[in-house]
Amino acid sequence: MQAPRILIYGTHGIGKTTFAANAPNPIFLFTEDGAGQLALDSFPLLKTYEDVISALNALINEEHDFKTVVLDSLDHLEPLVWEHTATKAGKA
Repeated sequence: MQAPRILIYGTHGIGKTTFAANAPNPIFLFTEDGAGQLALDSFPLLKTYEDVISALNALINEEHDFKTVVLDSLDHLEPLVWEHTATKAGKA
């Protein structure tokens, strides 16, 4: 049985991050500074596609007690994917 994949969509400030913080033992992969005053377990701000992949690889390959991975946010991840893809293709 695969773990559930959940996408939470909503306007800025509606409480998506707070909601995700209540998941079982979450670790946050932030691609934007959106945690506000919340004290959350997270990797440092992920500024490149490679940073995101590195964080995911660490979670896959290293021992930890986290049970939920929260990628916050997808709209800030998308340009990183486009930039990575363009660079690999030799495009601007």
